Amino acid sequence: MINVFEYQNYRTYLKDYYQYQKATKKNFSYRYFSEKAGVNTPSFLYYVIENKRNLTESSVLKISQAIGHSREEADYFENLVFFNQAKTINEKNHYYSKLIEIRRPLDVQTIEPDRYEYYSKWYHSVIREVATFYHFKDDYSKLGSFLVPPITGHEVKESLRLLERLGFLERDEQGLYHQTNNLVLGRPSPLQAFQIERFQLEMLRLAIKSYDGIPIDRRMSTSTTLSVSVKTVELFKLRIRELQRDLMEIARMDDAEEQAIQVTVNLFPVSRCTHEKQ
Repeated sequence: MINVFEYQNYRTYLKDYYQYQKATKKNFSYRYFSEKAGVNTPSFLYYVIENKRNLTESSVLKISQAIGHSREEADYFENLVFFNQAKTINEKNHYYSKLIEIRRPLDVQTIEPDRYEYYSKWYHSVIREVATFYHFKDDYSKLGSFLVPPITGHEVKESLRLLERLGFLERDEQGLYHQTNNLVLGRPSPLQAFQIERFQLEMLRLAIKSYDGIPIDRRMSTSTTLSVSVKTVELFKLRIRELQRDLMEIARMDDAEEQAIQVTVNLFPVSRCTHEKQ
């Protein structure tokens, strides 16, 4: 089944939708779809897919109705169309923000402020992942040595206690640890942002150390210097957040965990802005 929420180009979505319908319904054709959508041009959908014609607000509605979109799917499709057809950065920013809001949420648990002790040490988040698939049988030193860099057995034991107390991990009758929620995300207020920044700094220090301790084939580093407008920077931020969501969804679907990884993306200015006073 074709899922509109998985697409960032509406023409690709319509092409895949057409091919799927063609393969599953013998009488499906461009003419059939046009008639269903109440459009006089038999090849209307073909022209749209081939980028020979854009969609208007009224034709977006007709296509959504012909496909049978739910209200949420129709909203996403409409904003996807206008995002793809946008001519200015302002328009793209506007519609992309809407796409992020509409897109079906992942099974992500937002961390409440009273649980932000989770961010007090870099290894709490790592142990939350590793303890569920690495069978250490209460040998805390064994689990500690599995981390990179390694930590002590005492630190592991205290971390597990914290994760259970804060409700991130639970233990079953066999003594195995399970996550109470597959994915977690922090949305700090300005007051808690400092805790998150300290956590991020710890992770950045680990990233620097990885250059010496981790073989190049087991890590990845990339950087690009670009000259852009302030409005494009905001669009970049939105796309990075969307990338984070995509990676989280891929991780959620992975049922053969073998290691924990840290993905850190940084965007920051390396020059002053022309709008700033000199």
